[in-house]
Amino acid sequence: MQLIKLEVIKSTTNEIIRTISFNKTGLSLIVDKTNKINSGSNIGKTTAVKVIDLCLGARSVSSLYKEKDTGENIIVGQFLEDYKVIAILTCKIGNKKHVFKRSLYKNGTYEIDGEAVNNLQIYCCKLNSIVFDNKNNVPTLRQLISKFIRLDNANEAALLKFLGTYPKNYKYQAVYNYLFGIDNTKSENVNILEENEKIDKDIEAIYRKNSISSLTEFETKINLMTEEIDKFKKAYAEVTVVDDYATKINENQLLLSNIQKLELKYARLRLKQDLMKAKIEREKENFFSVDIKMLKELYAETKLHLSESLYDFNDLTNFHNSMVNKRIEMLQDTLNEITKETQQLALKLQEQRKIYESKYVSFNVVLKDKFEEKYNEFVTNKIKLETYISDYQYVKQQKEIENNNIRNKLIKNDNSEKRSEIIERLNFYFKRLTHNIIGESYAIVFDAKEDSFPIKIVGLNGKPGTGIKKAMITCFDMAHIDLIIEKKYHMPTFLIHDKMENIDLMELTKIVDEGRNFSGQYIIPILSDRIARLGIKDDEVVLSLSAKDKFFRI
Repeated sequence: MQLIKLEVIKSTTNEIIRTISFNKTGLSLIVDKTNKINSGSNIGKTTAVKVIDLCLGARSVSSLYKEKDTGENIIVGQFLEDYKVIAILTCKIGNKKHVFKRSLYKNGTYEIDGEAVNNLQIYCCKLNSIVFDNKNNVPTLRQLISKFIRLDNANEAALLKFLGTYPKNYKYQAVYNYLFGIDNTKSENVNILEENEKIDKDIEAIYRKNSISSLTEFETKINLMTEEIDKFKKAYAEVTVVDDYATKINENQLLLSNIQKLELKYARLRLKQDLMKAKIEREKENFFSVDIKMLKELYAETKLHLSESLYDFNDLTNFHNSMVNKRIEMLQDTLNEITKETQQLALKLQEQRKIYESKYVSFNVVLKDKFEEKYNEFVTNKIKLETYISDYQYVKQQKEIENNNIRNKLIKNDNSEKRSEIIERLNFYFKRLTHNIIGESYAIVFDAKEDSFPIKIVGLNGKPGTGIKKAMITCFDMAHIDLIIEKKYHMPTFLIHDKMENIDLMELTKIVDEGRNFSGQYIIPILSDRIARLGIKDDEVVLSLSAKDKFFRI
């Protein structure tokens, strides 16, 4: 894939803002002609390559007017929205031209070769098929194209780990196998491995939630919780949830028995009281209450007919009534004793009832609280147990899916001979470039193990230092493009490297020299003062920008 032209247009007026025609091979420089003092003032050299990246599936158009360091450029954002600015990237793949159109405003449209595309996801899938002949979309377009378009400092610093989001090694294995044309079976495994990775994250979250680290711990925890629940059931059945339950029950029953005895005795005394009162009332009825005058007349007549003399009537009456009074007094004394005993018993009974009520209520409150406490604990543990069992079953199920996935992984087409041949050709270009640019030959080592990062760079003096990493990126990416051209892979043959301002001038000179003879396209946004002494030719500059002529001309 070769880049031909980039156009930026106001779709509201069809006014062309920019047209950049790229050189077919070698250098294509986007130059900021401002001096050092005014450099980096949103002139737009980086914006130009960001637009290319957007045409090739980059996610967010806001990257054109938002920066972490400088914030949001509201003027640019509003300009893109007001004029519905679009970008059109024309390229050549084989002998066929393709046109990729991308709106540079929010919720804009996408087109591929004049055909509208519904959304960014479909757009990227179609581009993956066109640019990389990757119809399965594994690896994804952005995983592959990031090797050819390096815009972020983080990506450059990483050198070999150009994806920037710290994916697993197996993803890099798939990406590098694809990019180097070794085989694509590992790409077919990516979906399986990604699914297993998601399963591992789910399992880890469940383990963390339950404060465990393995299925064995899960089983142990379930067993312990089951034992606790069984203990509660037994304790509930035997009413042993309250300490000294039997003793307290016996105390209350003894107290109740005493109260019942006192109540029986009290009832008997009250009955005696009532009987004694009835007797007294009957005695009172024995007092004479007849007509005295008439009784006297009867007494006088009786006396006339008797030879013996009678007692005096009054004496007789008084004697009778005195006897009645005597019996009443005796009965009243007995009643007073019974009443006194009854009152004392009533006080004692009242006191015993209060004691029983206090103990009974207190005991039942404790019993109720303990039962509630234990029952709540039981319910909590039961819910926990159900959750543990549910989580445990889910983890077991996910583990089985994981194992099935591993069993279903493709292990065919190891292609060790092909890999050795390709790495040998890649090193042929890489050694030459590192020798010419860095002054020391380095080599690429490929590790095919799935759990290993696939690429290492080694030299006579060990790994490359941080000071030469930017130059090493150029060597690595150029060598890859040389391999693509030699093997006629269906892939891009261009490189875009931003952030070249701080590279050593001697290394930059050598990079420019190699770039001029490069069989692919090397697109570099750069400050003019960095290349002023490099003898840059006019035809090597495809776009010149300045403070008076910024990228969007605003």
